[in-house]
Amino acid sequence: MSADRQFAAVASIAPIDLRRASLADMQSVDFRTPERDFWTDEAAVWDRFVAVWAGLDDAAWRLPGAAPSDAGGPDWSFLDHVAHVVDWLEIAVDYVDRAIATGRWPTDEDYEGGDFDTFNEGRREAGARRSPAELRAAARVGRRALLERVRTLPLATIRSDAAWGWVYNVLHGHAIDHLRVLEPWADGLRARQVENDPLGPDPIPRPGALAVGIGRFWTDATPIFALFDETISGIPADAWTTPGVTAGWSVADHVGHLASWFDRATDALVEHRRTGRWDEVSSAGIDAWNAIQVAARRGESREKLLTSYVAGRARLEAAIRAMTEAEWLDPEGFSWAYEDLHGHVRAHLAMIAPFAARIGWPEGD
Repeated sequence: MSADRQFAAVASIAPIDLRRASLADMQSVDFRTPERDFWTDEAAVWDRFVAVWAGLDDAAWRLPGAAPSDAGGPDWSFLDHVAHVVDWLEIAVDYVDRAIATGRWPTDEDYEGGDFDTFNEGRREAGARRSPAELRAAARVGRRALLERVRTLPLATIRSDAAWGWVYNVLHGHAIDHLRVLEPWADGLRARQVENDPLGPDPIPRPGALAVGIGRFWTDATPIFALFDETISGIPADAWTTPGVTAGWSVADHVGHLASWFDRATDALVEHRRTGRWDEVSSAGIDAWNAIQVAARRGESREKLLTSYVAGRARLEAAIRAMTEAEWLDPEGFSWAYEDLHGHVRAHLAMIAPFAARIGWPEGD
């Protein structure tokens, strides 16, 4: 056995945690060997793929620059990559159905004569019309539908020369290939989101287009809140106080922190309307204020924190809807609105969601 073959054989059976291993280690695995559990491997790769979009808002999904187009088109965004993976899950359902019925597996010639770059580029426009929420749902539906069909096939058939490239590649291999681009890109996007980078046009309304700017403010808020609420609702109660979501903070700390800022911003907007003056957050500084507020809420139940979060958000939304045109156009006024409502929530979403996505992962494969 050559040194290369020997290395591949060892790598294929050596213990490796596919959810947490380096991508280089994942790519060293020979998934086709009989020693590998096809279904366990697929589940691990899928968990890792789903986690890559944790916490990314719609603007992050659509930002171009994740990778150049292999067919000479515009650079691909995160959304383009995920839409492409989803597209192939849906394509695979059709060709696996046909293979089950006829015994015939596709060939490269069935797709632009084997020019997959051109084939994929031609399908980008349709994928770009799908929202991130739609794609997240479609990914799960497409994978489930494909697995239902593939699980009816004997493993010997799946590992055969005719089927392997069309089954393994669209399940394990495709996800791994795109993770090479998406993991570092998503990490960078989350870091920017935490720093309140809008990842798109400046959200501040402009004179002469105030109604448009306010409309965009509320339109942008809706999917961010929906994703945040979905994320925290999936976190088990016993994980709310687990430390280390970020340095020293738990999920409970993050949610309590948001609730405190909803109340603080509401007070600032109401006070400005009464006096014409903008409050200083705290004479001790923001970091000190944050520490005091988090400490004060520690020990509150999950239910109480969620009640405070929901009620505080509703009060702040009402205060923002009562803002005058002058307050919207005042950078201080807009800051209290945007940076303490969904601008703040999207930053903490990027911190909490990766933790939430990994809670249910087993310790190792």
